[in-house]
Amino acid sequence: MAAIYEDKEFCCSARRDELGLTPSPEDVVYILECAGDCLRMGRSEAAWNHEVHFPLLCLALRNRSKGAFQRLVNVKSCSSASIIPDYRIRFAPDKKIDFCVYLDPYHDPNDTNIASTVDAVRAHLPGLSINPTDDLSLLSNPIAIPIETNRPGEGLDTANLQVATFLTAHLTLLQRLLDAGASVPVQDGEKAPSVDDLGFLPGLIVQGNTWNFIAASRQDSRIVIWSETSLGSTGDIFGIYQIVASLQLLRQWIGTTYWPWLRRVTQRAATAAQLRDGPAG
Repeated sequence: MAAIYEDKEFCCSARRDELGLTPSPEDVVYILECAGDCLRMGRSEAAWNHEVHFPLLCLALRNRSKGAFQRLVNVKSCSSASIIPDYRIRFAPDKKIDFCVYLDPYHDPNDTNIASTVDAVRAHLPGLSINPTDDLSLLSNPIAIPIETNRPGEGLDTANLQVATFLTAHLTLLQRLLDAGASVPVQDGEKAPSVDDLGFLPGLIVQGNTWNFIAASRQDSRIVIWSETSLGSTGDIFGIYQIVASLQLLRQWIGTTYWPWLRRVTQRAATAAQLRDGPAG
C-alpha cells in the first residue's frame, strides 16, 4: 500500500478510479472536524466510533447513490461478536472487535447460488456460522477484515491482542473449511486450495486518529502476526484520503483474491457434504 502513496500521479489516475469513489473535499473536512472535536474534548471510544471511525468506513466502502446494502463488500458494527469456543486459542481471553468488513453472498454478481451454498456449509459448522463468531447478523456473511478501535493513547496492546486473537480464530475456521472439502477431487491442472494461497489475513487497529494495518499468516504449523503499519491519520486531510484509498485497495483484494478463494473452498465443502450425506453415503 505504501507504493500508492509514493506514486505522485496515482490520485489523478485511472487506477485510483478503479478502487472506488474519491470522497469530496467537503466530506473529508467534515471527518477532520469531527476527529478534531473528539480529540479536543477527550471524547469516549463510543463517540470516536460514532463521529469518526464508522462514518469514514462508510465513506470509503459504501456508495450511497447505488444502494448502501446492495453490494458484495460492506462494513458493519459488531461489538457484541464473541469468538466461538471451537476456534478460540486455549486460555486466550474472549476478545471482541468493534467493526468488520464483510461479504454479502446474496450480492455476488458472478454466482447467484453461492448464498445458498454458504447456508448449506454453515449448517455443519459450530454456531451455524460461516465465521469464527456467533454474531447473529454475521452467520451467513463471511468476515474479511476485523477492525478494533480505541481512544488516543489507550489500549494499543489490548487492541493488538484482540485482532490477533480474531485473526488466529479466522485461520482456524478457514482450515476447517479446507478440511471439510479435502475429499473432493480437483480438475486436471489444478491444485487443491490452501490457506497459503491467500498469503495473509488483514486486520485494522484504530487508535484515535491513527489507522494501522496488521496481518496474520501461517508459516509451517505456526501462525505469525505481523506488526502494524500506519495507513494514515484522520488528523489531517491527506491522511484521510490515504485511509480511504487503503480501505478501497483492501476491498479490491477481497473481491479479486479473498472472495474467489473462499467461494471455491465453500463450494468444495458443500460438494463433500452432498457426497457424504447423499443416498449412496
